[in-house]
Amino acid sequence: MVEILEFFQQETAFTPETIQILAAALDEAWERLRQSGSPLARPAYSRAMREVVAKRIIEMTQRGVQDRETLVEDAVRFVTTNYERPSN
Repeated sequence: MVEILEFFQQETAFTPETIQILAAALDEAWERLRQSGSPLARPAYSRAMREVVAKRIIEMTQRGVQDRETLVEDAVRFVTTNYERPSN
């Protein structure tokens, strides 16, 4: 859970329960990317890409999304849409 807290840019009004949801969503989204074989989950990219995933989850939570599964799916979709090259 501490890892997700590193990515907060400002003071937050998130409850401890919401922070637990954020942390779980980050771990699950990252595991899905890793298991998909995404090159973005390789060690060379992992720190930067985990930060992208965490910031997306935080952003969506700030917009009112509180459902862990929705946060996970959105984060994975965001990364694959914006950072992965299309297959030729």
